[in-house]
Amino acid sequence: MSLPASRLAEGQKALAESLTARLRDLVFENRYSLHPRRLAQLGTELAVSFTRFLQDPAAGDPAARGEAAAREGVGPRSILAVAEAMRGFCRTLFEGDPARMGPALDAAERFCSALLQGFMQMVEALILQDQERLRRALSSALEKQSRDLLVKNHAVNTSINGILLTDLDGKVTWVNASFLSLWGYGSADEVVGMPLADFWAEDERPRAAEVLLSSGGWRGELVARRRDGGPFNVEVSASIIRNEEGAAVGIMTSFVDATERKRLQAQVIQAQKMEALGQLAGGIAHDFNNLLTAIGGYVQLVMERTPRDSRMHKDLVQVQAAVDRGTGLTRQLRFFTRQTAGVRTVISLNDTVRETLEILRHTFPPEIGVRLQLEPALDLVEADPNQLSQVLINLCVNARDAMTEPGQVRRGTLVISTSNAILAEERVGKYCSARPGRYVAVRVKDTGAGIPAEVQDRLFIPFVTTKGMRSGTGLGLAVVYGIVTNHEGFIDVRSAPGLGTEFELMLPRTSRARETAPSAPATGLARGRGTVLVVDDEQQIREIMSRVLVDCGYTVITAGDGAEALDRFGTGAGIDLVVLDLVMPNLGGKECFARLRERRGDVRVLVTTGHTSDGTAREMMQRGAVDIIEKPLDLKEFARAVARHVSAA
Repeated sequence: MSLPASRLAEGQKALAESLTARLRDLVFENRYSLHPRRLAQLGTELAVSFTRFLQDPAAGDPAARGEAAAREGVGPRSILAVAEAMRGFCRTLFEGDPARMGPALDAAERFCSALLQGFMQMVEALILQDQERLRRALSSALEKQSRDLLVKNHAVNTSINGILLTDLDGKVTWVNASFLSLWGYGSADEVVGMPLADFWAEDERPRAAEVLLSSGGWRGELVARRRDGGPFNVEVSASIIRNEEGAAVGIMTSFVDATERKRLQAQVIQAQKMEALGQLAGGIAHDFNNLLTAIGGYVQLVMERTPRDSRMHKDLVQVQAAVDRGTGLTRQLRFFTRQTAGVRTVISLNDTVRETLEILRHTFPPEIGVRLQLEPALDLVEADPNQLSQVLINLCVNARDAMTEPGQVRRGTLVISTSNAILAEERVGKYCSARPGRYVAVRVKDTGAGIPAEVQDRLFIPFVTTKGMRSGTGLGLAVVYGIVTNHEGFIDVRSAPGLGTEFELMLPRTSRARETAPSAPATGLARGRGTVLVVDDEQQIREIMSRVLVDCGYTVITAGDGAEALDRFGTGAGIDLVVLDLVMPNLGGKECFARLRERRGDVRVLVTTGHTSDGTAREMMQRGAVDIIEKPLDLKEFARAVARHVSAA
């Protein structure tokens, strides 16, 4: 039996308002928050669908409407309230008309059943979808957490820092591989359960326990004890591990081996100490050189005028010998302070070793054997052969003395070896002044008494000696250090009491070809003609140089400092050569040289030096100085240099 369309249409608006009111009353029961405007639209859509179904059951699809409501997030109580409102609508609309009320209620029941069925099926489907999404989200989160834990675990286990976990009683609960390596253990099983105090040196244990088991974090340095009992320094960073409630549950401690850092710090301190001592020794050498130049100069002048067979000449020879010994001492000081570069040429250290050994061979007792192990294809170096020979002599004499006891000679062996070496980055870190690259190595090894560790730290300090008061000056190894460092190389020593000593020298190789040796200079004072300006702040040295040059045929002008030299120089007309000291008051040699060049660009300047580093002298050579003469002066060498450069003017 069909229901009247007109009555349904009249009641549709009232039904829509009733459904909207029910939906709004139960808005907080919904799965999603729906806007009031959308609730009104939803109430209207349900009212239209219901009235059409009452009029024609084939016209609507209540199950699809229920599914749509579920997808929009309408709650179960809301959909039940809608169904109840629809039934109430039929009872109200057909009240007093039993013939139509029955079919209307039947139709309403079918619509509501289908609506609820569609709604529940969709809710179940949505729940399954939510569960699947939740499962996937949890799985993804767990997988990410697992990856994060794996990465963190790998980072902790492969960290170069040693990491240690303990409980609050100081018992070890976990360690990483770096900790085992630092302390010398084979596996974590050997360490877990051990008390923390077992890892520290005896005198550090109370302090370590106090700082590491305190309630806060701590950073500092402690002395640790390896499994074999050997001590080593570690940088420590400790912190408390707390749970979610903030309660302390353990301690995490991170360790970094500080041995290498402390060794490099000691090298830097040693280099700074040597630099300071070098400045002091350089000042002494400067003043001493000036004295020796004056004494030696006057002695040489008198000797030129004294018959060789006279008693006076023999006495002067002895005075000159004393001056030469003093000159040798100042030269050693200058080697140590790196204030002399010498004459560098391209050489093979094999040749230097052989030549030096020929000098020393007769000074070694027969009980001490000497062996050479020389690399046939040895690279070349750019160096002063005389200075490197001095280095080898000092090392070999020390080795001989180490194998000799007062009153007796122990059997021993001295081995001198050479080789090519490539210094990699990892080894460069052992030496504060080294750079990676190709080097030539020379090793001097003896089987003597060895050197205690506490002495090795002071080996290269000048005037420090392990020999008796009459056996050495304490400059030998200081000279070695200065020469090698001045050649941009470095030196290492390996020794232990009773096991002998090995010194290793590293000098940078050169790609330059070897040069032919110059011919030997002629003997005697070289004569010449020209005008020479002599500039030196020491009056005696000025007088000596002036007398020599006048005797050799030159016209000499003198000046006591740079400012006076500029006055005497004027425009430089007629002056063939300027002999210029580097260190002077008022206006130093470097500044004076620059102003002389401003006045006359082609001025020829011969530099004399007895103090400053050759860096300044070499810089002046690069800017146009013709030569460098070192004090104390050898008057014959000085006269030859002046003659050579005046004649070239």
